[in-house]
Amino acid sequence: MTIPPINPQASAVSAAALLASPGGARKLSALPAAVQARAAAGQFEAIMIRQFLQDSVGGMMGGEAGGPAGGVYGYLLTDVLANKLTEGGGLGLGRMLQQQLTPAPATLPQGPL
Repeated sequence: MTIPPINPQASAVSAAALLASPGGARKLSALPAAVQARAAAGQFEAIMIRQFLQDSVGGMMGGEAGGPAGGVYGYLLTDVLANKLTEGGGLGLGRMLQQQLTPAPATLPQGPL
């Protein structure tokens, strides 16, 4: 089995889509740790953006007064907005999380031996 090379510019959303596909968790676990960290950071950022947008979009769609349809459309709109914002670079939270999730390379001590 040959695995195609990983594009370093692959977005976290494409990794999230891979995870959502059948057998995706197994495929994602075969990827390098840096790609896994990028996917996790992107997913977490999308969740945070969804939380930020939930109240404002719910108000636009009529909130509870809009009935069940307003709630469904409000969720769909929030979900799409959060995913698109994350795809476009997000708020910067994903990059910071990716740095925290990526292990630091081992460094040699500086100075005389």
